Amino acid sequence: MDLTDSSVDLLHFRDEVQRSKDLSPFARFDVLRGVLERWLPDGPLRGLPGAGFQLRRAELLSERSGAVVSCVAAAWEAGEHEWLLKETEEFLERFPVDKKSDEQVFRYRLLATMERSLRAAKQLIKNRKEKCGAPSDPELAQLVREVSQNRHQAGRLRTGTPSQPIPRQLPFPVRELHGRDADIASMRQYLAQCRAEGRPALILLTGLAGVGKSALANRLCRMVEAEFPDGTLYANLYGFAGEGVEPAEPGRVLRRFLSDMGVRAEAADLDALSSTLRTRLASRSLIMVLDDAAHVDQVLPLLPGAGTSAVIITSRYLLPDLSAARTCHVEPLDQESAAEVLYAQMAPGVRNKCGAAVDRLVDLCGRLPLALSLIAGRLRNRPPQGVAELVTVLGKDHQRLRELYDPGRSLSMELALGCSVRALSTGARWLLWQLAVHPGPSIDWDAAMDLGAVGAGSRAERFLTELTEANLAEFADDRYRLHDLVRAYARLDVPPGGEEPVEELRERTVRQVLEHQLHNVAACDRVIDPQRTLPIADPGVLRVVEPDTEERAMSYLDAEYETVLRGIDLAAQHDLGQYVWLTSMALVSYQWRRGRHAEAERLLRGALEASRELATPTQQAMVYRMLAGSQIRSGSFELGLRNVEAAVRLSSDRDDPSSRLSLALSLHMRAVGHERRGDLQAAEADHLRALRLFEVVDNSAGVAAALNGIGTVQHARGEHDEALRHCGEALRIFETTEDANGRANVLTTLAGIHVSRSEPEEALRLYERAVRIYQGLSYWPNEVKVQFRIAGVQLSAGHTDAAVEALERVVVLREFMGDDTGVREVLEQLESLR
Repeated sequence: MDLTDSSVDLLHFRDEVQRSKDLSPFARFDVLRGVLERWLPDGPLRGLPGAGFQLRRAELLSERSGAVVSCVAAAWEAGEHEWLLKETEEFLERFPVDKKSDEQVFRYRLLATMERSLRAAKQLIKNRKEKCGAPSDPELAQLVREVSQNRHQAGRLRTGTPSQPIPRQLPFPVRELHGRDADIASMRQYLAQCRAEGRPALILLTGLAGVGKSALANRLCRMVEAEFPDGTLYANLYGFAGEGVEPAEPGRVLRRFLSDMGVRAEAADLDALSSTLRTRLASRSLIMVLDDAAHVDQVLPLLPGAGTSAVIITSRYLLPDLSAARTCHVEPLDQESAAEVLYAQMAPGVRNKCGAAVDRLVDLCGRLPLALSLIAGRLRNRPPQGVAELVTVLGKDHQRLRELYDPGRSLSMELALGCSVRALSTGARWLLWQLAVHPGPSIDWDAAMDLGAVGAGSRAERFLTELTEANLAEFADDRYRLHDLVRAYARLDVPPGGEEPVEELRERTVRQVLEHQLHNVAACDRVIDPQRTLPIADPGVLRVVEPDTEERAMSYLDAEYETVLRGIDLAAQHDLGQYVWLTSMALVSYQWRRGRHAEAERLLRGALEASRELATPTQQAMVYRMLAGSQIRSGSFELGLRNVEAAVRLSSDRDDPSSRLSLALSLHMRAVGHERRGDLQAAEADHLRALRLFEVVDNSAGVAAALNGIGTVQHARGEHDEALRHCGEALRIFETTEDANGRANVLTTLAGIHVSRSEPEEALRLYERAVRIYQGLSYWPNEVKVQFRIAGVQLSAGHTDAAVEALERVVVLREFMGDDTGVREVLEQLESLR
């Protein structure tokens, strides 16, 4: 050391070393590295001969070795692992140390290597042993043994007493977590995989306001934070904290995190601060929770670039720019877990009496943890009557959100949703409002685009994407849905700045919804039942489905059915009768094929009322006829016959081709009703009258249906030869038409005649042909009927296995139709056969 220069003399060196002992690890490392840099390359007392100077020189070098070890120890404690890995060898070349100090320095270098890779640590030990032999330092020797035997845990050893404690900042969990075991297990597996691969982990918990993202993040972090020895950092980013609260600036969060880690944040620039954080995180293993992020720019500067740290982000937005994150879409609770949130606050005696009320409260809360917790607090000390009253209050749509609040904690479901909605663009808010006017429960892409055309126009696609990314509209199974509470909020939230009066836009929105439904249902109906025509105008620019097969038409209506039912009810509420009667009529063939006769009857009663003012007599007769058909199919023969009489009467008033066809169809339906009731004579008379009329109007499918009806009556009377003749002719005619259903009906009648003639093989062949057609048409009730008959023939022939197979198909079909009673009956029959 150059003792002639007072700024770097021995006393200054000793003062700095002593002063560093009271500093934080990072500051100590900074001071010691700086003071060591002032040592001259040749060492102290250079060029002075004599044993005395040599002894003094050795003492000074020993002091410098101690400072080198202290500097390296401070680097380890400050988390400067990158420096330890890359700079230590060069540092020792500039400042050589004695053997004991060299082993101490190597120990810290080995610890830093272990933080990165156990394999690299073992290779470092091997290289050291080949060069220097076995270590003599006890701590180093112990560490070498632990590494060799895979017993050492990275990050476990830290020397000295750091002045900055390890941060554990996770807030206290305010609510007990229910029903998230599967999500937690999946994310823990992901975290373990990332640690094993030596890379950072990034988890995004996203979902609707109040779904429990923060609670899930808290629970997950508590379960794994022991696996992150360098601590837990937490920041509320206030992305959706409400009016008057600005989202947290990432720069301020960065400075706090760095300070909490014992790092001096001298830089003011955001990029520099972010770079400093990444440098520190590269050699540490901590877990970070970034709660309630508003957008990706809030979190990007806070993410690690390397190392084994983990970050859990919660946000109401999907944050698509975080493509590297493991995204967990947090869903509402399952029914059982949601009910448990409420039961936990109820007295044991009350729980046992309120099962149905609790289930209803769960539904009214949409299974959202926030809404459930707000209601749970109101269940304390309530008797069953009080619980029932709460169900009544929440059951009123206009009051529900107002009731979901806790003034004591300033928590409100309405406030939570409002923060999300107000963050949207104006166009997205209008589209959300329109989606709430839509009857739900879901909407497909084309319907959403047609709906948006009323307000958003060509920008509807962009606004719909904005809603899904904000988790205000859910996309699943190719359809968009609003949560019930979002729908309730959006209906009452009229966005600002509309270009036309709200009521006018509401009316146009409703009409657009109903127009889209009518034209798409009618397009499917024309494929399912091409014989029927409805007075529906051209769709114009609306998006209309074009199914090319009956199966695809049925599949489309399967997906749209619940929405169409709500649409018809919406039309009735707005006194738009044309949609009530036309959409109900366009839907009825689908309903018959799905066995939904009771729903068809309900809708057709409304259609009948609407048609009296809007439809011609022939069109009214069609409604009466479809209503009668629904009633006859469900076993209400008397009601059906009364309504079909009205159809006959309306069809008889005029003598034009359309009226004659209407009369023929009505007589055929009346004949079916008489036949089902057992009046074969009246049935035959109506079939004969219908046959003559079908021939007059040249309707081949009608002629074939009447011939099949006549054959059915003859079969019932035991006139098998005549029945075969009429039904055979009916089949020949049907095969010249596109009426596959009529063809299957005749095959079924013919098969029944062959059963009566004791010709089971021919009967089974015909039944199988009918089954294949009904399956292609998705005509479940008719297939059930035929499968039952196949089972009967097979049992009579002693073929139990074949009968069981047919009955098992019946079980499947009845489950599809929601016929639980029918399912139980067939299962009992199957049990007796096995």
